[in-house]
Amino acid sequence: MIDRDARADAIIRDLLERIDSDEEINQRALASALGIALGMTNAYLKRCVKKGWVKVRQVPARRYRYYLTPKGFAEKTRLTAEYFSDSLKFFCRARQSFERLYGDFEAQGVHRVILCGADELTEIAILCAFNRGIDVVGVVRGDGRDDDVGGMPALDRITPPAADRWVIATTRDAATVFEVTVVGHAGQTVVYPDLLASVMGERA
Repeated sequence: MIDRDARADAIIRDLLERIDSDEEINQRALASALGIALGMTNAYLKRCVKKGWVKVRQVPARRYRYYLTPKGFAEKTRLTAEYFSDSLKFFCRARQSFERLYGDFEAQGVHRVILCGADELTEIAILCAFNRGIDVVGVVRGDGRDDDVGGMPALDRITPPAADRWVIATTRDAATVFEVTVVGHAGQTVVYPDLLASVMGERA
């Protein structure tokens, strides 16, 4: 789960990186790149200006140009370093969690799995499966897209191939993904790594 502060830090880090790499960028392009609303982009920009991380200058045709200040560059560097540190910790925890789950699968004679999700955790689940000899037959993305995830084919949720287990492998609203999967595929065994136990409520 990503808390509100972590989400805000991620947006600010990406915003500062975009401005640092392209001083010609405008608010609409920033909003598109960040994946947030234009109004929210404006609010984050104002916050960065107030903190002294970004300077704004008006240019002809009533346009604005954004510059990263030395203080802003230092903040971008700090947030980037923090992100990589947190990402490494997350990767280690996720890998250990899937190693335990797949170890249980081996003991139970489970070989074929379908993963549910399409984020960093899904890719870690695929990587660990290769190391353990677990056959990932595909991924139910759940985001409406049909492109592969980590080299694994996206599956049709309605008519998936046979598998021994369905594995929740996403940090994006994992409890809801679990509920939808259980309801939609009665008779299938749906499990999740212990990494997700804290977000599964009473199932933890």
